[in-house]
Amino acid sequence: MIEIRKVLHPYLLALHSRVYFQRAPDTAQMPYLTYTFANIRGEGEGRQILTLDIDGWDNKEDSTGLENLMSGIEAGLDRHVLAGTGIVAAFYLENKMPVLEDDRKIQRRRYIFQGRIYKRS
Repeated sequence: MIEIRKVLHPYLLALHSRVYFQRAPDTAQMPYLTYTFANIRGEGEGRQILTLDIDGWDNKEDSTGLENLMSGIEAGLDRHVLAGTGIVAAFYLENKMPVLEDDRKIQRRRYIFQGRIYKRS
């Protein structure tokens, strides 16, 4: 998981300046993104399948800014290949969904990507 984070986190930061792994700090300014790996399973021969959840958060009543932010994430990550020293990963958008929060002031969107990870030799 560390190797994929080493290549994914800087790339996501290039797409948006406020990106956090799993949870944002209480002091995070909105809008921001959080991401987590919902599932990683081995496929044998140095291959893994990864489920990547990226959540966009905003506190504006109008969700247009959040929708634009998430569209930029989709455009930047869907069908994109990232390479690190030990891995290569390709990402494909699987699902997009609104997430209803108990706090009605919070707008949230979740995009789910499938990642295919290959070990480099």
